[in-house]
Amino acid sequence: MINRKHKRLLVSFGICLLCLFVAVSGARQKGPVRGGDRLDEVDPAAQTDLIMHDVGNVTFTLSNYGEAGNPNATPGFKGFEFPINSGSDFLFSAGVWIGADVNGQKFVTTATDGDNGTGELYPVHIGATPFANAGTDPDWFITSKAFDAFNDRFYVMGAKDIDDDGDWDIAADDLDEDGKPSKNWDGGRGLINFDDDNDGEVDEDGVEGPDSAPEFDDNGDGNCNYDPEPHIDEDPAGDISADYVDNDYDGFVDLEDPDLDGDCCPGLLDDDGDGLSDEDGVARGVQEYFAVLQDDIEDTYVSSPDGPHNPLNIIVSQRTYAFPEEYAADFILLDYRIRNVGPLPLKNVYIAMFSDPDIGAQGEGGDAASLDDFNYYDPARLMMVQYDDPNDDDGAGPGVFAIRVVKTPSALEDLRVTFANFERTSGGDPEFDADKYNLMSSGEIATPTEETGDWRMMMSFGDDANDGFEIKPGEELPITVAFIAGEDTSDVGLNAEWALAMYLNDFQGPSAPDAPVFEVDVYPDMVRLRWYPNAEASVDAITGEADFEGYYIERSEDNIHWQTLASFDRIDVLNPPFEWNNFNLGMPEDSIPLGDGEFQYYYEDTDLIPGKTYWYTVRAFDTGVVGAGVLTSGRTGNTQKVTIAPAVTSSDPTMSRKLSDVYVYPNPYRGSHAREQAGVERSGSRFYDRQIYFANLPETCIIRVFSLAGDHLATIQHSGATSQAAWNMITRHSQEIVSGIYYYTVEANGDFFIDKFVVIK
Repeated sequence: MINRKHKRLLVSFGICLLCLFVAVSGARQKGPVRGGDRLDEVDPAAQTDLIMHDVGNVTFTLSNYGEAGNPNATPGFKGFEFPINSGSDFLFSAGVWIGADVNGQKFVTTATDGDNGTGELYPVHIGATPFANAGTDPDWFITSKAFDAFNDRFYVMGAKDIDDDGDWDIAADDLDEDGKPSKNWDGGRGLINFDDDNDGEVDEDGVEGPDSAPEFDDNGDGNCNYDPEPHIDEDPAGDISADYVDNDYDGFVDLEDPDLDGDCCPGLLDDDGDGLSDEDGVARGVQEYFAVLQDDIEDTYVSSPDGPHNPLNIIVSQRTYAFPEEYAADFILLDYRIRNVGPLPLKNVYIAMFSDPDIGAQGEGGDAASLDDFNYYDPARLMMVQYDDPNDDDGAGPGVFAIRVVKTPSALEDLRVTFANFERTSGGDPEFDADKYNLMSSGEIATPTEETGDWRMMMSFGDDANDGFEIKPGEELPITVAFIAGEDTSDVGLNAEWALAMYLNDFQGPSAPDAPVFEVDVYPDMVRLRWYPNAEASVDAITGEADFEGYYIERSEDNIHWQTLASFDRIDVLNPPFEWNNFNLGMPEDSIPLGDGEFQYYYEDTDLIPGKTYWYTVRAFDTGVVGAGVLTSGRTGNTQKVTIAPAVTSSDPTMSRKLSDVYVYPNPYRGSHAREQAGVERSGSRFYDRQIYFANLPETCIIRVFSLAGDHLATIQHSGATSQAAWNMITRHSQEIVSGIYYYTVEANGDFFIDKFVVIK
């Protein structure tokens, strides 16, 4: 077997790579690595790609060919990091297995089956443009209920960019004053005699009125939102008719479909007769990624070292959901719809989730992270769990990883469940279709592991009474699972319960107030945070209440550990549901008027160390929701990083400072200074930045450092909004400087300045 902890294949997505092999004594050779260009002729436009969920308390890497995790150690991605920004990674590789009886033969399609081996799914080109940033995210359909851009990715507010307010008009009245989809006409939800857009008015959309008035029911269909005709789409607001799935089972997909897979009678719940109530809803999650996979690819190009590839002729739609609220931030929901596009029925179908978790703290990799894990099956939650050995040299590990079954067409208690575990170094994981299928359908539950090792685990399920599920030609099998993290087994169990609750509530739960929009002003020894009161108008998506309560001001020195600097909340006449959150401290006394009734609050953080880097955030919390507790807006995507130094402003042009005012601190450098004394603690050790700073710089200049003998050691190109630049005392030849006297020059606009500094180690 391949020791993949030390000899991983590095794949660069976006270009086609030749077949790569890792050779060690007795190693199994891997099949061709999938590159960025389509290798067979089924769908030449498809491109493989990775994307990462990063809006909650986990970061989770997905591919559009079914494999999750980061087995190729692609830079910039984490397999399943928890907590976010901690560097602790829980997942090497995971993916779905789909096994079926096809005309008496047992076939299994796998996304991965260990050591990043058999991969029998490939992306379908879904033509997501313009709904996604196709230049960097090919073949992903990216949606959100909260934002239209995040971490350089573009999102669709709602699941479609056309007629999102449901008035059957793509004119400007579909957008509000901020250019976002309008919430008018009861939000496109289509209910009469009900305040379903939470604006305090019951049906401002009347039931009678002149032609071409979208606020009236002109065509008598009982729905005000979809008048006048002709319809832009027959689907309600936020339809998902670009999903490469035959939602109404008429044999046609998307643009080939005369009615675009959709609800032909606006206003009803199941108005396309497919047994589902408005699956064409608006976006449910704050971060949603959708891709389409299929297994009909040429055997030559399947990433498989195990026997021939036997396609089931399936299309798999993969939609994933991430949330920032604390109760939902530790898990990701994965919703699969497996469609039979072949001529034969798929009988005795079993679905499995295969996973190779490695519970490793930051800086811990290879065998240190992978060889010290245990796993077991939790029958009460249909969940497989992997955790770290609490008694070895590295301690209890950073947390627990789990995958649970959330929903199938059969009740969870009616499933035949199989749980198996395999230890990498001793082998034993199945390789061929028949072996995999027999294991998946067996109903056997492996005992909890007794010894530590590099454990893989597999959990499969199917309808017990009927020996699995059945997918007839043209039909779909819906399956939902959750990938979950927790601090310990008790915490992961609680998160598993929330994952189920979120699914049962249509992937929605109580929501925190909107994240406050804030700005930071940087001064030589302080910062001023200014934030807008936008969070105070937030309405909880589930309770329908405007339940904002207050603010937290937080600071971090490493973007991991956070300190609350100040708290503010409303003075309530009545106590909120959670009395311990009713501090009654009052709101900030100081504010900055902006005109027209608008203003900003502000808070000043003083006595900061020059040259030190800090992270800040302003968070809003609510009065609390029964069952979910007090909800606080997330930090992810709402932090600002600053380095304390005087700012260069427009009133301070490039040469308004004299170059002779430039100085170095600390000077002399004695091996430590105030910034270094704090350091950053990682995995029980403290690391220091080892930097000196050039201060009082003009906006644009070039700094060069020389030894006493005149050797050129480093060049620093300075251009920025602060008057300071840092140097880590590493030369351009990657060598650390020694004790001694050094000269530096500063050049700007033809002027020149020279001075010296001293290093004592």
